[in-house]
Amino acid sequence: MQTVLKSANRTKKCIPIQVAAIASTLLCSNLGASGQTQRIATQNFQSGGCEPIAKIIEGDRHWPKLSKVCKSAQINPEPGATVEVFCYLRGSILQVSAGTIGAQCLPPSAREKSGCSLQNEHNCINIKGPNSDPDAPKLITPYGVTSINPRPMLSWATTPGASSYIVQVEGIGVSWSLSVPNTRLPYPKDQPALQTGNVYDVNIITKRGEKFIASQSLLVLLPEDRAQQVATTIKRLQTLQESPDELAIDMDAVYNGQGLIDESIAVLSARTKVSSQNPAIYRLLGERYLQGNSVFAASSAYKSAIALAQKLNNTDELAKAQAGAEIAAIAVSGTKTDP
Repeated sequence: MQTVLKSANRTKKCIPIQVAAIASTLLCSNLGASGQTQRIATQNFQSGGCEPIAKIIEGDRHWPKLSKVCKSAQINPEPGATVEVFCYLRGSILQVSAGTIGAQCLPPSAREKSGCSLQNEHNCINIKGPNSDPDAPKLITPYGVTSINPRPMLSWATTPGASSYIVQVEGIGVSWSLSVPNTRLPYPKDQPALQTGNVYDVNIITKRGEKFIASQSLLVLLPEDRAQQVATTIKRLQTLQESPDELAIDMDAVYNGQGLIDESIAVLSARTKVSSQNPAIYRLLGERYLQGNSVFAASSAYKSAIALAQKLNNTDELAKAQAGAEIAAIAVSGTKTDP
C-alpha cells in the first residue's frame, strides 16, 4: 500500500502560484501600520507624503524615540555612535551610523530580484499545494512554507468522499506515515522532530473509489542562526513598552521578514481575539492568510479591516484593506469550497 501511495505522490509537482506569493508583495502596505488614534512622528507621513519603512528606536539627535520614518530620512547619531533602527521590510534591528533610512532598510529580497509582484505573479512560485486535482487534500497548516516549529500542527482541506487520509513526512532524520480519520494531526510525539535548516516533504493522500488523490508540499525549518535572530529581535521589541497592537504589528514584520507566516498569523489573531480596534491588525492578518493560501480567512479579515477603517475614518487603512479584499475576492471566486 505504501509503495502505491508514494508512487502516486511522486506524480505531483510544484505549480505556479495562484494566491499565496501574490499577497507577499502587499508587504509594501505593512510599513508603519498603526491605528488612527496612535500618534506618529514621521517625515511627511501624516500628510500622506510617504510611507514609513523603519522605526527609530533610540540614539538619533533629531528623531524622537519610536519615530516612524520614511526612506529619505537622514540618520543623525551622536559623534562616534550609532542609531538603533527597526526596519519593517527586513524585520530586523540595525545599528546605523550614517546615511538615509532607505539605504539601510530596503532589503535585497529574492522575491524582488525574481520580479515576483502583483503585476508579475507568473514569476512567483508556490511550493505548498494546491495541485492539478481540485479535490486533493491541500495542506493548510502550518501556514506558509517556512517554520520554526519542529513539531507543527498539520491540517488540510477535506476531500469529498474520503473516509480517511494518510500523512507522510520525509526528510533528513524523519520518515513516518500515519493513517488519520479526520483532517487534523498534531505532530506525533513518538516520531523524530523536524531539524532546523532542512527541507521536508509533507504528503497528504486519500483514496476515493479506486483512485488515489495526493498533494505534496514542502516545509522548511528555519536555520538555527536565523531563528535565534528572530528571538533576539522580538525580545528587544518587547522592551520598548509599545501598545499591544503596535508590538503585534512589529512582531508580524519580524516573522514575515523570515517567511514565518504561521507565527505572524498567530500573533495577529491573538489581537483580534481581544477585539482590537486597529484596522491594520485585521488588514495584515488578511495579507498573511493570503500568503498562506487561505483565501476565505483572508476575505473575512479584510472585511473586518474595512469596517473598522470606515468606523475610524482611517482613509489610508481603508484603501489598503479594500485593495487586499479585491485580491481575496478574485481568489475566492476561483475556489470551489471553504476548507
